[in-house]
Amino acid sequence: MVGNMLKGKSRAPVRLIIMSIALSLFFLLNSTACNLINPQAEGDMGKAEEEVAEEGNGEITASEKLPTWITLWDCLDPKERFALMESVDNFMAEYDHIDIEIRHFRNQEELEDQFEAASLAGAGPEVLLLDFDGVQRLVPGNVLKEIVDEADYSLFLEGLAETSGDNGKNYIIPFRSFDFLALFYNKDLIDKPPMDFEGVVEYCNEVNNFNKGVYGFLLNANEADWIIPFIGGYEDWIVDYSSGSLTLANQATQKTMEFLDYIYNEEKILYYDIEYSEINELFKNGNAHMIIDNIRSIKEYQEAGLNIGVAKIPRAWQSNKYPTPLISGLGFMINVNCYGSELEAVNEFIQYMLTEEVQIGWTSNTDTFPVLKNIDGDEVIRNDDIVYNAFQQAKMCRGKPHEELIRVIRAAIRDNVKSVISGDILPAEAALKIQEDALGLRSGAIFVEEADGTE
Repeated sequence: MVGNMLKGKSRAPVRLIIMSIALSLFFLLNSTACNLINPQAEGDMGKAEEEVAEEGNGEITASEKLPTWITLWDCLDPKERFALMESVDNFMAEYDHIDIEIRHFRNQEELEDQFEAASLAGAGPEVLLLDFDGVQRLVPGNVLKEIVDEADYSLFLEGLAETSGDNGKNYIIPFRSFDFLALFYNKDLIDKPPMDFEGVVEYCNEVNNFNKGVYGFLLNANEADWIIPFIGGYEDWIVDYSSGSLTLANQATQKTMEFLDYIYNEEKILYYDIEYSEINELFKNGNAHMIIDNIRSIKEYQEAGLNIGVAKIPRAWQSNKYPTPLISGLGFMINVNCYGSELEAVNEFIQYMLTEEVQIGWTSNTDTFPVLKNIDGDEVIRNDDIVYNAFQQAKMCRGKPHEELIRVIRAAIRDNVKSVISGDILPAEAALKIQEDALGLRSGAIFVEEADGTE
């Protein structure tokens, strides 16, 4: 069932009729008085376009534009929903010729199903605000308008820009970023985190005391999302976004397996059989000095009374490159049936939502982050250490592949990491087997049960 129907402004039919009649009379009288002639139809007769523009005092102002109504569908969480309502109200106060109606859904699947059916029938909302996975779900139905001139993707976080399309065409305009990993550290225990994993190993050798349950650093190696960033840290990646091909059988994957073998079996600075919930509690009670965790955990640790710091994940072991966590986001998608004044209104609204003022406002009021990669030059962002440093990590992230694809990648990595750390397979063999297993899972030839807690 559809959730709340929220409407920004009441409509006034009588006022619209009067305004339409007045505008019609105005254009009729103006045309008669000035004897304006379409230059394309009459050639050189009449005045040049430049002269007409000068006499008309330039572009039409917002107050002179005809009223336009558009509908937006979303399935946001409560914080983001309230932020959206406030942003829409502020937008309509500034663009008083545009009326936006918001319809909220309880989940994205329900929204996508209803939108696809409506769009195929030539109807539906003009614009959607959805998770990036909506691109892969909706593009095959030919219900989304291709984004051509509506956005400059060079302005956005690269991790979101690279997952904004399908087959070389863009279909979503990034709006908010979220759901990425970063380094968390206890500022009461460590002044400044190491810049690379050589430094992490050195720090752990200094402070680790397994008998007392004290750890310099803990890694959640049971979940693939904590392993994938290191493949990027060795200058390769898990997938080719343009083709959707898996690219796991590479030197970077092998090097990642060698790194895990090194820290678990040679240096022995970490325990492998430790679940995320245990790592979480050890960090909260001060027994773990540094961990890698999802950025959404910031408030949880602050509420636990921790004096936390956030930083980029240190440079990969024996590499000069930082790991690249996965990142997700929210974005705007436009109905293929949207055109004319409605499309113009949608574009004006999206451009408004991408202003620094709105991007910073949402950062303060929601658990999401901006998408404009240069926004960290703003004083508000720079003066908030946690937000600023978290955003530095966001700028290093790679886009999360769509759900169907990332699921098989996670399963293949998870099981083979376990085999490497247990000594059942060599790192070089593991890199090839990860690719083979992922391909088998994708084709349905093999099946590996998802681990509990895998996102």
